[in-house]
Amino acid sequence: MIILIIMGGFFPGKKFGGPPVSVDNFCSLMKGNECFIVTLNHDLFDVKPFTGISKGWNDRGNCKVKYLCDNEYKKEMFEKVITDIQPDIIYLQGLFQKCIVPCLQLAKKYHIHVLLAPRGELCEGALNIKKYKKVPYIFVLRMLGLVNKIHFQSTSNEETEAIQSWLKANVKYIHLLDNIPSIPKITYQKNNKKSGEGKFIFLSRIHPKKNLLNAISYFRGAKGKALFDIYGPIEDVSYWDECQKEIGSLPKNVKVEYKGLVNHDGVHDVFSQYDAFLFPTLSENYGHVIAESLSVGTPVIISDQTPWRQLKATGVGWDISLNQSEDFTHAINAVVEMNDTDYNLMRKNAIKFINEKFSIERLKEQYINALYSVIKY
Repeated sequence: MIILIIMGGFFPGKKFGGPPVSVDNFCSLMKGNECFIVTLNHDLFDVKPFTGISKGWNDRGNCKVKYLCDNEYKKEMFEKVITDIQPDIIYLQGLFQKCIVPCLQLAKKYHIHVLLAPRGELCEGALNIKKYKKVPYIFVLRMLGLVNKIHFQSTSNEETEAIQSWLKANVKYIHLLDNIPSIPKITYQKNNKKSGEGKFIFLSRIHPKKNLLNAISYFRGAKGKALFDIYGPIEDVSYWDECQKEIGSLPKNVKVEYKGLVNHDGVHDVFSQYDAFLFPTLSENYGHVIAESLSVGTPVIISDQTPWRQLKATGVGWDISLNQSEDFTHAINAVVEMNDTDYNLMRKNAIKFINEKFSIERLKEQYINALYSVIKY
């Protein structure tokens, strides 16, 4: 099977969030098939091309990637690639991307099957950001018939309902598929956890959707000694200015630092150095960072706007309503107060939880079945 993926950003970029992780893991899972990726040749908000890439197809082992400059990333080049490789399926990432309309038009022209993964963009928390632009765009897609009889990937019941509601998709064209997690290559050991101290991490895009501002505010009531390190690209400068003001208002027992970007290869290593991952996101259709944190035994304190639920009952963290800010502070203090024995139990629970939740062979079977179902209809 030849699978063509056209997307706005991919590795070695550091600023595109979860989609490159999803796609890279998908290509590894699909070994035995041919995966081709067409993407931009620079990182988000940058103009300088990546180093270490060449013209034409770059072989990454699990896929081949063609990197295009901005004036090449358009319908004419997409059409050339389609006619050259003659894919069985076009696998699209996100709904509100520059490539979507031309790719859907070309798929209709060449009678190529499409699997589109909205990547949570239709879920309420994400859709509400600049909704005044997104809703007219959705109606144009429907009016032109571009989303008729294409297939969709959903990663949660909420996303399935959103796809049905906004895109009027028949449920037989929606495939509920878990995202493919990044598995740590080694087993990480942690230092002893001292009661009265806690090391917390935020690792994501610095953007209102990820809710860093409120994450910082939860430390106003922190007890003991709390360290909060922030990693990720600054996408919204004015929002980051608000975050810095909030940092300045915190008590002296809380230390906050911005640590910059992390290569994807180093994400597991970074998470392993902290006691908990604080991520009160407004919306995630999956949340690769949540899986990556748990996979190295780092508990999570997240919002209830993700598929990761009932975490306290499972003993791996907390999923909390965004209306209950005091509960986030209580969770922070629970981690701070935790001794090494209790913390190690939560750590072991987290690793066990991930290992039981994801079977790579089962995931591969589900994806293969979904892809052949796309071709069948």
